[in-house]
Amino acid sequence: MDGIRQREEGKRTDGAPRRAVPRRIRGTREATDAVKVADHLAEMQTPERAAVLLTLLTPYRRRLFHADGSNPLAGLDGLPPARQHELAMRQAAPMLLDVLLPACRDHLIDRLIAPAPVEGEAPEDDEGLPSIVDVAAAMRTIVATLRGGGRQHATAVVGAVEEASRAMVQQAASAEMPAGTARGVTMLSHTLLRLEALRLVLETLGARGAALGEVAYQSRRVARLALRHAANTLNAYVGNHDLIALHGSLQVIGAVDSLIVVALRILDALEGQEEEETPFVKVADEVALDTYVESATRLAQVLVELAGKALPNDELDSLLFAAMVRKIKWLHRFCVRLGADHSRRPAALDELGDYIVLQSAMMARRAGEWLTDTLGSGLDPATTRRRIERAEAVADLLTEMNRRHVQEALEVRVAAMRLAVG
Repeated sequence: MDGIRQREEGKRTDGAPRRAVPRRIRGTREATDAVKVADHLAEMQTPERAAVLLTLLTPYRRRLFHADGSNPLAGLDGLPPARQHELAMRQAAPMLLDVLLPACRDHLIDRLIAPAPVEGEAPEDDEGLPSIVDVAAAMRTIVATLRGGGRQHATAVVGAVEEASRAMVQQAASAEMPAGTARGVTMLSHTLLRLEALRLVLETLGARGAALGEVAYQSRRVARLALRHAANTLNAYVGNHDLIALHGSLQVIGAVDSLIVVALRILDALEGQEEEETPFVKVADEVALDTYVESATRLAQVLVELAGKALPNDELDSLLFAAMVRKIKWLHRFCVRLGADHSRRPAALDELGDYIVLQSAMMARRAGEWLTDTLGSGLDPATTRRRIERAEAVADLLTEMNRRHVQEALEVRVAAMRLAVG
């Protein structure tokens, strides 16, 4: 495969950083024309459609040693539609079989298995190219029109996709994922999205059985790996309350979109019963998701307790307090957005969401009382402003929690404090 060969040729053995291999995508023009051709093949029963089809394919006739002066439309006028279709397909078939299908094969392989750019360098812009799904659908339409002719080109793409999925997951599994950052979860969620794109291409090409099962299995592996990494990072803080571990936990929670991507993949796999289930033993997908939810629940309890104690503590850094409150909000967002109507959504997510809402409302009431006590305390303006900022952070925490009355009550007290301070 050209993409794999380019990646191997770009490796350096002397330990020096390698330059990015220039990204080369073959068959761009042919793939674009194939998508247009496929649109006409579905309903090619009129002289106009036959003319458009053969006109699109005219530039490729010279590759098959047709005389440049020959007119592919000659002899079609006046014939019944069925006869026009038959004659047009006789002219189009060689170009479809020997030019467009091989070009689409190479085009998809180059785009699906293109070498990754070196960190810091942007990949070549794909704007203007047909989507990989459209090209795959065009291949399937052309093969169906040719009654199975050229199927080997679609099969080659399927094989390349399987190989790419295995290589992608192996690279992700062996990549360094520092425990104190969200880098691992983010990288794995991007890998998962690429795998889902590969699976969509397989489905569009009409692949069945082992090919689809292979990519689905690899995507589940990545999702489980991401959730285990996230759970381990959260547990590292819950276990010892170290501030460095807290920073890592907050970063992972902040990657809420990436976490939702991987968790949804697990939910979909459970709903589709992609992994064989037994009556008394949880499947690996369910174990990975439950483990992460349990870790997130323990972290939420710790963060709520810390934030509650830190709220009236003027000596605590306000930025750290704001970070804890913000991550409580991200945890709630994860609970709310993760498959609200999904049949395999864990009940523990609803319990965690309810717990966060209840504790956040209680914290907001305490913040309001704390502000009221501050009015007559004679504190210096700087300390008063810090207290106001903390109360505002708590009020913002309630934005998506359907506790508008509690939020408004706190906001009124914040506004009154600001007027008092001037």
